[in-house]
Amino acid sequence: MAEEDNNEAAEQGANEEAKAPKKGGKAVKLLGGLVALMATGSVLAMMAIPSKADQPRMTGPFEFKFFELDDNPNVVTNTRDDNFSRYVKFEPTTTVFAYDEAYPSTRRAETGFLTAMRNAMSRIVVKYELDHIFENSDVFNEELRQAAEPILFPVCFGDASSSFMADPESGLMPGDSQETSGTFRGDFYENVIQIDGARGTLQINADGLVQSFNGDERNLMVEDRNGKVIFVDVTGVDETYTGSIQIGVKGRIRRLTATFTAQ
Repeated sequence: MAEEDNNEAAEQGANEEAKAPKKGGKAVKLLGGLVALMATGSVLAMMAIPSKADQPRMTGPFEFKFFELDDNPNVVTNTRDDNFSRYVKFEPTTTVFAYDEAYPSTRRAETGFLTAMRNAMSRIVVKYELDHIFENSDVFNEELRQAAEPILFPVCFGDASSSFMADPESGLMPGDSQETSGTFRGDFYENVIQIDGARGTLQINADGLVQSFNGDERNLMVEDRNGKVIFVDVTGVDETYTGSIQIGVKGRIRRLTATFTAQ
């Protein structure tokens, strides 16, 4: 009888042990669920954010001559010698990198391009005497490059058909001082400007200074996180528009060379 009671007690204990939840079982399942959720989130995040490899990249170098289609391919400009009675003649040639090899030629065909380029180079030459130009030709060519690059590769706004037109989606366009005073020179496909028409704010990328606007500004300054600025015209921005557009330059002049002839 005692033996039967012991057997019943043992069997009852085994049944109770089987029914009892295993210690830590819920924690293991919860941890597994969190890991799976995190893995799913990581996959979705990678799908939502384009990688650097997916962005267009500038290619080159390509050779480009500013005035080769003009009747006179040379720049002829006075120097400071003899009360500005002397002058130099040169034909500048550049090597460029760009998202599109055809872009410089398209830019050259825009209204006012050739005049703006000649004037920019002439303003550099007229500051110096001939001796300075010939004795420091490499330095002088670099100064010409810096003057020419913003004209050949201005900051572009979204899908605007030219450098001085508005982006058709947002209505944002360059301001009055952009050509002469804008200092922002980021690559086009690596930068955006965020526009919130309802709140009346602009911001370059996610870390630039937030700039408020009323809607009637034609020359509003917007600053990025490094203190570089653009000037914009917001009169065409609809108050219902909220989004971001690409902004920046579509190429760079790697090198400019010019052989000078004194007259």
